[in-house]
Amino acid sequence: MIAFIENHPQLFSLGTVIFFIMILLWLIQHFTIRYGKNVLMYLLRYAERLWQYLCRQSLLIRFRAKHPAFFGFLEKRFRRQYFHGLTLTLSMFVVGYILALFAGLVEDVVTADSIVTTDLFVSQHMSVLHETNIVPAFIFITSLGSTPITCLIVLLTAIICAVVRQPYLLIGLLLSTIGSTTFTFLSKVVFQRARPIDILLSEQTYSFPSGHATISIALYGFIAYLVVRFSNHFAHQVRFLSLTIFLCLLIGLSRIVLNEHYLSDVMGGFLVGALWLTIAISVMEWLTTRGKIDWHIAWSAPQRYMMLLSIGVVLIATCIYAIFYQFPLLG
Repeated sequence: MIAFIENHPQLFSLGTVIFFIMILLWLIQHFTIRYGKNVLMYLLRYAERLWQYLCRQSLLIRFRAKHPAFFGFLEKRFRRQYFHGLTLTLSMFVVGYILALFAGLVEDVVTADSIVTTDLFVSQHMSVLHETNIVPAFIFITSLGSTPITCLIVLLTAIICAVVRQPYLLIGLLLSTIGSTTFTFLSKVVFQRARPIDILLSEQTYSFPSGHATISIALYGFIAYLVVRFSNHFAHQVRFLSLTIFLCLLIGLSRIVLNEHYLSDVMGGFLVGALWLTIAISVMEWLTTRGKIDWHIAWSAPQRYMMLLSIGVVLIATCIYAIFYQFPLLG
């Protein structure tokens, strides 16, 4: 074992990272399933008691009497009964936070900050793995974020939405995927960052941000949202969400292992995908309050088989794409 680590330090580091991610996600999944609901209820009760306590304070009472309209506006922003209350407030907070993170990342990349040094360090170490047997596996994984495969997934998802008679779901699906893809394309044109020198599969576009990382969050994240919304089993919701996060991280990691992108490119792609996913989910929740979406439909056996068949089609198509398009690029 020690000899293997000494002879293959990069491979050992990569395996350690994947193992750590799996353990961390399993722990989060385990504790969320076991304690998640109780913790959430406790936090909600605590927040309500805190608000009642603050409302009894003389300073807040005087402020309410002096500025009733402004106080009423703030109070409505934290109501859970309707979309324009707490839901919209949290959505705007998440969007603002993601934009702030993305702006900070862009500043670091543009000003050649320490993250660029980290990018080069990781890229140099990943180039050593190009002659190992892990390359085919990561080519298959990265193919799950390619344009043909993601377009196929969008098409199959749209067909399923039509079959279950929930056409308004297409708005969120297209908003998340097309919006994030357009944002990524424009960002590549603006920043024009060159790809790593030791790139394994030739690409014609710029590097920042990673389109694969973007679409993995925007598309697979939205599908996970649909599954969570349609499911009534809390444990199943958490497990599927955990699996989706792991898949997205693997796709992002594949871009680094294959030296298609720098680490910061993948981080930027994740942020862009999360931004548009949040916007799409917010629109879905708004449409839900308008009665346009029914999350309590009964799924028939043929519809369930159709979903399983769609998964099989995607996996087969991914294998075909990887074998007949990606592998020849290795040259």
